[in-house]
Amino acid sequence: MKKLIIFVSIAIVSSLFTACKTLQIEKPKESYLPSNLSPAMSELPLQVELDVKKLESAINKKMNGLIFQGSNISNKDLSIKVWKAQNFTFTINNNVIEYRVPLKVWSRFAWKVEKFGYVIGDQYEATGSIALTYKTAVSFDKNWKLISKTIGSGYEWIETPKLNIVGVNVPVTPIASLALSQCDKLITTQIDKSLDESIDLKKYISQAWLEVQKPREVNSENNLWVRITPKDIYVSPFTTSGTKLNMAVALYAQIESFMGAQPSANELVPLPPFKYVNRPAQQFNLNIGADVTFDKISDLAKKELLNKTFSEGNKTITITDLSVFGSDGKAVFIADVIGSLKGRIYFTGNMVYNPDKLAVEITEPQFSVKTSNALVKSASWLLHGMILKKITPYLTYPIKSNLETMKNQVNQMLANYTITDGVVLQGKMNNLSVTSLSLIPGAVRIQANLKGNVALKVQDLKF
Repeated sequence: MKKLIIFVSIAIVSSLFTACKTLQIEKPKESYLPSNLSPAMSELPLQVELDVKKLESAINKKMNGLIFQGSNISNKDLSIKVWKAQNFTFTINNNVIEYRVPLKVWSRFAWKVEKFGYVIGDQYEATGSIALTYKTAVSFDKNWKLISKTIGSGYEWIETPKLNIVGVNVPVTPIASLALSQCDKLITTQIDKSLDESIDLKKYISQAWLEVQKPREVNSENNLWVRITPKDIYVSPFTTSGTKLNMAVALYAQIESFMGAQPSANELVPLPPFKYVNRPAQQFNLNIGADVTFDKISDLAKKELLNKTFSEGNKTITITDLSVFGSDGKAVFIADVIGSLKGRIYFTGNMVYNPDKLAVEITEPQFSVKTSNALVKSASWLLHGMILKKITPYLTYPIKSNLETMKNQVNQMLANYTITDGVVLQGKMNNLSVTSLSLIPGAVRIQANLKGNVALKVQDLKF
């Protein structure tokens, strides 16, 4: 009887020891695959506004007082002086500028007329005022130099010159018109010269082209940088809005984002020749990343799983601690457990983005190779996988707030980001889509694509 009791006691102790064996499993090697934010090809509009009223003011300052004087015009005894009578006024329609040019005209001429057998003749003077109209078509050559072609488009007399000599009406208006035709070329040449001197578009385009190539910090908290490498540039046809001439210049560029230290600047790309493309710029396109640390993922998982017990038949395990790291592109979870099994187990899975839940979740969970080998000998009941399937739903990490923060940070930067004096980056990103996830040391990197309307704006061309 005594021997039987001893045998039973040994059997019970042995079974208890076997049922609650403490595992010692080697940790999988921590490793990470290269993670790069791929460059995005994008079109970055450079919006240049030419304020016609400011151009009008600039040209009015250049053309003042006496504009033309001449004598012996067309080999006739005819002299003329032309003054600016009032400020020139401009209107604009796409790339055509129209002018109204009020002038005061003085003419002196010899006139002879026979009346009642007498010849009457003398030097006579007449004064009047006239408004000439001109049109200028604006374009640029391949070197970004302004080309303007101004032509006269008519006139109207404001105050017609009149002269009455002894009952004879002297045809002063044709004489004055003849005189004005002599200064017409002078006026058109002066307008074109003033436009050429006033609008140095290449200066602003070159400045923006070079400045945009410098790496820019988008967000200091996350050490997020953007580097733009322009590849080409083209100009859409001019449009008009009120008194503004809008020149839409699009930079076709490679947009890169970096997280961490400031990236080095690429070798400067020279400004390409001017060329037209008859279409608007496409949406701005930016690939960007945001990191969710393993600690944050672990903390959220522990809130759900710590001290939670899972059953498989008459076997149970309770999770007492949980953490995560990366190995060869997969997430590895470390779970400390007690119950029918005691110790530390490792299981792996693919971290994927679920667009419906706006969350990172685990798919295809399985025990690490060495954990599986150990369980075969001591806890084969765990290998059926039911426990893992019960645990993995608690490992979902919502990233909606991370995505919104990412978009908001970029939009804050784009609200009014000064590239250089007079050139700002403005716009808004509207569409965000997650493109991939990757594991980096200490975190999961969410790679996303942002699309929206972004433009470089030359705020004020100085004339």
